[in-house]
Amino acid sequence: MSERKKIYFYIATNLAMLIPVPGRFAYAIILILLFNLQMAVSTMIFHAIHRMNLSNMRNALLSLTIIALGILYKQLLIIFCPIAALTLSYCIFLPTLASVIIEFFFLNYEQGVKAHIAATMKKSCVMSLFLLFFFFIRDILGYATITFPGWKKIVVIQLPYNPSGTGAGVFLATIPGSLCFMALLLALYIFVAKKINIFLNSPVKQEVK
Repeated sequence: MSERKKIYFYIATNLAMLIPVPGRFAYAIILILLFNLQMAVSTMIFHAIHRMNLSNMRNALLSLTIIALGILYKQLLIIFCPIAALTLSYCIFLPTLASVIIEFFFLNYEQGVKAHIAATMKKSCVMSLFLLFFFFIRDILGYATITFPGWKKIVVIQLPYNPSGTGAGVFLATIPGSLCFMALLLALYIFVAKKINIFLNSPVKQEVK
């Protein structure tokens, strides 16, 4: 699968982690921490399973590990920030459905653990940056705030304007609005990717080489 197709695949299969979650930057940070934790631990468990010759139990052990991490993380979140745990509810388990985590159940990776962790965390960072950008824009335009998870509360930085003054901003805070925003970002990415591809294959680029 080409890198471009992989990006389409990741975005399409990770809509579950983008759409149902309230459009607050604080909740994106919470989900991304869990997502990266699951990615790192799953990679190490994946190689530990193969070193112990337990390949026939790989899927079961990976499933238990990922689910256990989600449950433990939820309990710690209840202690740290109960309002976030209550608001996110079942959404806290959505990172488990992310495509890059699901890949572990179909993966046959021959390189060492260091190379695998580097490749895995690269994918994780790309997804994390996209998620942060997506929720950051929704938080600003939809609520006129920037939010962060804090001890026993959500820290809210109020911006000096009223989002209700623009219907587009309020709409962006809704689920249909997030879908439209996602479609806009995909269209922008496809447009830019095509322009870059045209430039790379143009005679001007070939002459520069």
